[in-house]
Amino acid sequence: MMLKVISIIFFVTTSINQISVFEVEGIFSSAHISSLERHFKEKNYKENDLFVVQYSAGDYVGSTPESFTKLFDGNIDQNDFPRAIWVGPYKTKVNMKVLSQFDYIGFTPGTSIVGVNFSDKEIQKTYCDVNQCDFSNNSILISEEEGIHSGYLIVGSLGAFLDTLGSQEIKSNLTYRLKLNTKPYNFDFVEFGLNKESTNQIDFYKPSLLERLYIAISNPTFAFMFFVLGFALIGLELFAMGPGIMACIGGLLILLSSMTFQELEVNLYGILLFLLSFLIYIKVLSRGFFSVMGLSALVIQFLSSLIMFSDYILGKNINQPISVSITSLATVSIGLGIFYFVAIPTVIRSRLTTDNSSVGSLSGASAEFISKIDSEHSLFKIESLRIKVQHAENQQFIKNKPYKAIDKDGSLIVQ
Repeated sequence: MMLKVISIIFFVTTSINQISVFEVEGIFSSAHISSLERHFKEKNYKENDLFVVQYSAGDYVGSTPESFTKLFDGNIDQNDFPRAIWVGPYKTKVNMKVLSQFDYIGFTPGTSIVGVNFSDKEIQKTYCDVNQCDFSNNSILISEEEGIHSGYLIVGSLGAFLDTLGSQEIKSNLTYRLKLNTKPYNFDFVEFGLNKESTNQIDFYKPSLLERLYIAISNPTFAFMFFVLGFALIGLELFAMGPGIMACIGGLLILLSSMTFQELEVNLYGILLFLLSFLIYIKVLSRGFFSVMGLSALVIQFLSSLIMFSDYILGKNINQPISVSITSLATVSIGLGIFYFVAIPTVIRSRLTTDNSSVGSLSGASAEFISKIDSEHSLFKIESLRIKVQHAENQQFIKNKPYKAIDKDGSLIVQ
């Protein structure tokens, strides 16, 4: 995406040739770091290129802010290019360590800064006179009023952020060395002005499609949902033998979701408990009806999710600001239970209990009543197979009484 903008002219007669905006959204994770590393390798930034981060991530995982800091401190070959960050357009929260690497900082009104070290008197002087500083939670709530302040700007959009920089002498938060004719110059503010000789453009960059998929799954609720859904698809493939499409999709979901487990610091005991619930589900599917055993599998699956993300729920992992909703985990578990409920009367009945449209081979065989499923279906044993048979509503059957299977109009009945 390209947008025409006014040119940017630096103090000491140096003009910006190119503006690049990298968008950080979703869950701030290692995928963003990897994408940024690749971006800096592919694009050779020079002293007259401006790098801008549009930060709208809702949360971050693990030590991502520390990795982000290291990326700028030593992992980039070209450190002498100016960089800016604007946090918005939503009222999100950003770690103070992320902000420490930028010359020019902008916030949308209502942004929250977390991980603040208030022992640094300079931070108190910079932020606490205008904004709401919460010393107990080490956080700062940015004021709702837009304006230019020492060390940062409060503006409602990225365009306004760049335009304000262009119309004001904004002091840099960092000291850069401008290499001009092999002689180093120091500058600490920029002047934006209209360049009549050329027209500059803004290039927008995002992580790749696979990296964005990883970012989406980095949410603990989605990671758990894709993980259990992957096993459910594999389980159904065992009973509904086909080309293996469901198994392939299920395996892919398990692979993608499990890739985030290390970064999310998932409790492995919860995974073991989930595998137990999966085995119970397999037993339920082989029986052909849900029953109390199915309810037990559902409860164990929900308990496994609580154990997997217990550090988030109990607040033990202070490095993980992501909040995990117990309601969301319960919804995922119930949704998987409904998935199995739907699979039983459809796929399982058509595959496991023999296709009733081709049951001629069982016609005339002896049928033994096992149990009643509902008012119109009962379970019979016919030639060592457990068959779900439809019958008249509320028809009664007696155990140990001989019945005969009959093919009637392509359907199997007993009499």
